[in-house]
Amino acid sequence: MKVIRNYFYNMSYQLLVLIAPLITVPYVARVIGPVGAGINAYTNSIVAYFYLVGSLGITLYGNREIAFHRDNLEERSRIFWEVELLQIITIFAAYLAFLVFLHFDHHYRLFFLMQSLSLIAGAIDISWYFMGLEDFKKTTLRNSVVRIITIIMIFTFIHKPSDLWLYIMILSASSLVGNAMLWPYLPKLVKKVPLSSLHIWRHVGPSFILFIPTISMQLYIMVNKTMLKAMVSVQAAGYMDYSDKFINMAMVAVTSLSVVLLPHIANLFANNKLEAVHRSLYRSFQFVTALAIPLMFGMSAIAPKFIVWFLSPKFTTTGILLIIQTPIILLIAWNNTIGRQYLLPVKRVRDYTLSVSIGAGVNVIANYICIKLFGVYGAAIATVITEVFVTGYQIIVVRKNLDLKQMFHDLWKFFVAGGFMGIIVWQVASRLPSHLISFLVEIALGAIIYVVVALLLKADIFLEALGYLKHKPKKN
Repeated sequence: MKVIRNYFYNMSYQLLVLIAPLITVPYVARVIGPVGAGINAYTNSIVAYFYLVGSLGITLYGNREIAFHRDNLEERSRIFWEVELLQIITIFAAYLAFLVFLHFDHHYRLFFLMQSLSLIAGAIDISWYFMGLEDFKKTTLRNSVVRIITIIMIFTFIHKPSDLWLYIMILSASSLVGNAMLWPYLPKLVKKVPLSSLHIWRHVGPSFILFIPTISMQLYIMVNKTMLKAMVSVQAAGYMDYSDKFINMAMVAVTSLSVVLLPHIANLFANNKLEAVHRSLYRSFQFVTALAIPLMFGMSAIAPKFIVWFLSPKFTTTGILLIIQTPIILLIAWNNTIGRQYLLPVKRVRDYTLSVSIGAGVNVIANYICIKLFGVYGAAIATVITEVFVTGYQIIVVRKNLDLKQMFHDLWKFFVAGGFMGIIVWQVASRLPSHLISFLVEIALGAIIYVVVALLLKADIFLEALGYLKHKPKKN
């Protein structure tokens, strides 16, 4: 029940994450335009590099270590203070390096300074501690409040292209305020530990091991926009940034389960409950597959008309990029589940590191070749190629430990249901006018078609869900 409750806590916030861009993105896109969107994407990607170096893999490492020692308050408190002090030191060093960079690069200086607030916010980010405790309620409430206030501020203060610096500041400052809001909860959850008894540097090695996959993964997420700015234009980076945003919006439904299950499975592994680890993984893999496939086909079907209506005709290119990128919804659902729900919790960090490091290398090479050949569309193609390599490698390394037949059970049924749904929705979308009601009808129709076809094909996870609903105990 705790896992289910945490999943819905996380999902409730992720729904807000989905809704927030639906409210702000059309407005912001029209106000700041493709150039402003490109400047924001470019400066954010550069600052993110410094944050990655400063974070040193601490978020993943801290989350896992707290999960391992959850039941020992003394050791848990010691680990918290050691890891957090290490995080402050490394982020401070990264910020000094950022200031050196800014001294030599005068272009977009104001925007870089506004973006750097998010770097400072990283120093006081202790969400990893609450995730390790599987306490998602506090982080969900914090994130929701901050997100709502941010939306209000965007509509209140952002009115013209010259407000770009203020828009960036609002986004970055919201991270700083949001992270600070978790600290008042600490006195009840952490004991005071004498500074002399802390051994901060013992965590450098283990966290650095997790830093390698973290930075590799983030590099291949951000490098496409950096290379597009350099090889094509800042507008191209803006088009790709919005495509990435929509893909990420769709993926929250399939990746939020990994956020919840990583500490849960780590705790099961620490208590040597290997059968429970495998059982949890198989169920999760089936669930995210059943969810990712309709998202992939559905988004492809409505993307062209939706983007033009939602963002304006200036962003027609984003609609094409979105269609090219949709396969990564399924690929990331798979590699996120294998990597974060199995490899990391059971301490197979080397395999996880190699998978994302291969991805980073493939991404840089694929981006260079594909952007040269296909321009902005090449960046989307390179992203798909990258995720194929990452997912393929992970499947190969777990093939002897996990039952792949059980993991991919009913896959063809999901594809048939999703493909049929995609064709029908595409036909309907091509005939309906571009209005909000039309898109809602298309989404509802797609969901009904997918579920009905999956049930007709007797996909196990849908039959089990139907059986649960039929025999759900009634409340008196």
